[in-house]
Amino acid sequence: MTVVCVLHEMDARGKIRARVASRVPNVELPPLGERIEPEALRALSAESLDALGTALQATERATIAAMAPYEQHLREIRTRATELATERRRRERAQQVAQRAGVREAARSGGMPSLAVALESGKELFDAATALTEVPAFLSTGGEVGFGFATRPGTMSFTDGRQQRQARTWGEARELHELGWDPGAPGVPGVRVHLAGSRVERVVAATDVVLSLSAE
Repeated sequence: MTVVCVLHEMDARGKIRARVASRVPNVELPPLGERIEPEALRALSAESLDALGTALQATERATIAAMAPYEQHLREIRTRATELATERRRRERAQQVAQRAGVREAARSGGMPSLAVALESGKELFDAATALTEVPAFLSTGGEVGFGFATRPGTMSFTDGRQQRQARTWGEARELHELGWDPGAPGVPGVRVHLAGSRVERVVAATDVVLSLSAE
């Protein structure tokens, strides 16, 4: 099998296969030619192998050139999608800043009682059966938080200095507080909270957590 025969066969069959294989509109892929089985390659001379390699390299360059406009089009699509995502993040962050400012103002004005005040209040600010996961809570600095560990949300620890018990509803938290127990664990006073939507956790004073009484 000579180089001329091989290249001629590649050209004849490749044009047909390229038209069938190409599914991209308006793209004429360079002919790839028929694949030569490994057994057939053994019969070729070194010059024939070099010629096939040169032909494949030329086909590769031509294919890259043919696809370049589409690659550029895809890059533009991805860039515009990134710009949309950036605008969404800007709006979300602006909303978060406004929310935090509103929380700080409400906390200063008394519109949102602290957890410490809410536990001591004689009023039932929430139904006793309300799960702590449903109690809207914020740091007094404005960030939304959930009670308990990020991986086990919805609990509030109370201690009498030696023992520790977990409250999972507002009613249970009130009952433990009425028994004289304080939020925290033995030797570790405070309320464990996690930032909403994250695994960031901290223990803060009950006076540093404020509750929203709105229906939102």
